Amino acid sequence: MPGDPQRSPYPKPEEAGNSPWRTAHAIHGAGDAGAYFKGAPKAPAPWPSAGRTKSNPRGYDPALVEKALGNPAPHMREMDPRNLHAGQPWVTSEGVHHYMGTDYERTGRTFADQHEAGNRFPVVYTDTQGRNKILSGHHRATAALLQGKQLRAINVREE
Repeated sequence: MPGDPQRSPYPKPEEAGNSPWRTAHAIHGAGDAGAYFKGAPKAPAPWPSAGRTKSNPRGYDPALVEKALGNPAPHMREMDPRNLHAGQPWVTSEGVHHYMGTDYERTGRTFADQHEAGNRFPVVYTDTQGRNKILSGHHRATAALLQGKQLRAINVREE
């Protein structure tokens, strides 16, 4: 199983300091998206970038992701939204507010791309180093972070 819990690549809240996870720890449980966006329509994703490499420009194994999307139930996990890497640089205020409201909980209607199988639930890819990369669901992850809740996501684990 990847990501030995004793060797987590993520700092504990009290150790976040000036690390790239400082923002995620600082806004965890804040409850107010307005304080994060400060009136702007978008803000940087609150996690460090997942990055890519020449050997793996996507940063994940598409075959593993497709398999999990075909049968998501065994891959559903509650994940700590502080311990993520962002696959996109920005989140929008409108998208985060959508997931913090009651409409999504009540209807399950996603903010965007409702027809995409990969957008029905957040998808987080865990690589062999234990890094959790958000492939989809950045706005839901930001909402969970602000609300101090766990993120329910399809967790695809690299083997």
